[in-house]
Amino acid sequence: MSIDILMAAYNGEKYIAEQIESILGQTVRDWRLIICDDCSEDNTVEIIKKYRFKNKDRIFLYENEKNSGSPKTNFFRLIKMSDADFIFTCDQDDIWKSDKIEKTLKGFDDNDIPTLVHTDLTVVNEDKKVVFPSMIRSQHIDVKRDKLNELIVQNVVTGCTMAFNRRLGDILKEPDVIPVHDWWIAATASIYGQIRFINESTIYYRQHGDNQCGAQNMDSGKYIAGRIKNSKRSAYMLELGYIMAEELMDKYRLPSKYIPMLKAYASMKNKNKAEKIGIVFKYNIWKSGIIRKLGQLYFL
Repeated sequence: MSIDILMAAYNGEKYIAEQIESILGQTVRDWRLIICDDCSEDNTVEIIKKYRFKNKDRIFLYENEKNSGSPKTNFFRLIKMSDADFIFTCDQDDIWKSDKIEKTLKGFDDNDIPTLVHTDLTVVNEDKKVVFPSMIRSQHIDVKRDKLNELIVQNVVTGCTMAFNRRLGDILKEPDVIPVHDWWIAATASIYGQIRFINESTIYYRQHGDNQCGAQNMDSGKYIAGRIKNSKRSAYMLELGYIMAEELMDKYRLPSKYIPMLKAYASMKNKNKAEKIGIVFKYNIWKSGIIRKLGQLYFL
């Protein structure tokens, strides 16, 4: 059994050493850490090289010649490098709990089904104080909503907790437009295989000012007000779903059962609000929970 841990790095000098240390401290010891740096302008590469010098058979560094401008592009470059049985994706600023690999591997069966496994995570601040013991609970994420018509409108897989097997890795194709690697990989797994969730936190997700995405408490009035205020982002996320539907049809030879729903959803960008609502009802393309559903209707 071989394991590759793929880390996309960019200007991560503040936290990357602690993340690498947490990987070195895993209870499962048989792995490779492959890091691709996207032209960092700080001391990230120097820090990685120090760890590589001490762990030449386990830690590998690749440096992009020019900045890709996208963590997704960086991750897919790494995925293409890997031939391991199991692939873990890894952010540069989190901290893995010592049994993360061990617990995640328990989610895989001994079969040839393309499989993605993901877990819960504990949200901490810059000083590593716990903000939310469970991001899944704080954000009311329904991890059972892993069918394609559900994922196309709302991703439930957090990439920094994700692992997938070789069978899924061999199927994956890189999207041209969709900028979010975990959402795309989850959709692919839903189409061709299965998604498994382990209801335990395996990492400390560090919330700080430079995060690409952040965890918020959905029960707070501040969260709801922020969504309303940031209407452009909310509408953009819905539009990404329409684009994903289009790209899935373009990149893969899909089972015929998915085509009508994907064609209809891809057409949403050219429909009026009433027509959009009709498509959502017809194919049951709803977000989870009352708050998210109301927001979805508002921003359609």
